[in-house]
Amino acid sequence: MDSTIFAQCIARIKVLETKMLDRAKLESLIEAKDFDEAKRILQDSIYSDYISMPSYEEGLKRSLEDFYLEMFKLCPVSEVVDIFRTKYDAHNIKTLVKSRFLNKDIDKLLINAGTVDVSKLKDIFKDENLRDLYPEFREAVFKVFEEYNSNKNPQDIDTIIDEAMFVRQMNIAKSARLEFLQSYIQLLIDIQNIKTFIRAKEQKRDREFLKKVLIKGGKIDLDLFISNYIEDIESFSNKVFHTEHFKWIKEGVEEYLKTKDLGRIEKMADDYLLSVLKNSKFISFGPEPVVAYIYAKENEIKILRIILTGKKNRVSADTIRERLRDIYV
Repeated sequence: MDSTIFAQCIARIKVLETKMLDRAKLESLIEAKDFDEAKRILQDSIYSDYISMPSYEEGLKRSLEDFYLEMFKLCPVSEVVDIFRTKYDAHNIKTLVKSRFLNKDIDKLLINAGTVDVSKLKDIFKDENLRDLYPEFREAVFKVFEEYNSNKNPQDIDTIIDEAMFVRQMNIAKSARLEFLQSYIQLLIDIQNIKTFIRAKEQKRDREFLKKVLIKGGKIDLDLFISNYIEDIESFSNKVFHTEHFKWIKEGVEEYLKTKDLGRIEKMADDYLLSVLKNSKFISFGPEPVVAYIYAKENEIKILRIILTGKKNRVSADTIRERLRDIYV
């Protein structure tokens, strides 16, 4: 593929990056005396209309949906954007499956940012017409029905659909014939498996459980996780010394052992991924800057949600600051 086809898209992204929230703006939000002041600070940002909605949560969700609509129109290779949109397909499918099993209306949790419109997905499940799903997800849903009816374990829903999501993402990346996208998905799978490994150990789950929830397709051999499962969590970082993940895992585990907060592992993983993608914004041609910007924008919305939720619940500035991810700009 001729990488120069991304030139116009990248030029537009450079303009959009100038509208992202910088460290000074985020710091002023953190130091705002209350929730209302934080909202006032955002009045001169691109989030002004969104946070003015009756629910700031609904506003941020709308901003995410509008962002993906814009990126889909802007990017000349739809697969680059679809890599990200697919995770919202997975989220929506999990939500609809759980709604069916729990017999509850949880439509408000649906996010219309996937490759399949929410209204179409709802019709698919309402009419039980699963042939209209992508094959990866269709097979996963059939498997979910079988597993859940057998053991009634809601966690199986997430595990099976997440695995299908990664398969779908990799298939999209391969169809685009862009090696960067394939490497990116492998990186996501490795990070997912690392977090799963640590979480399973801390929950004292057995090795068979780990084998069931690990995702195939990453660069790190699954045997590394399985064969080292009996080791102490402190020594796990040494087992991945030869991989690119060593530094953030080591720091994440150290933080976790101090705080017993698995959220620190999540934060370290997010910061690591952002650090990898930051270098991509200096590339003039190719999908890398597009992927980096999409990830950065999602990260920005996540940061805003953390800050506004903290202000809404009167959480101290220092505590909010500890929870924040790194930023792109």
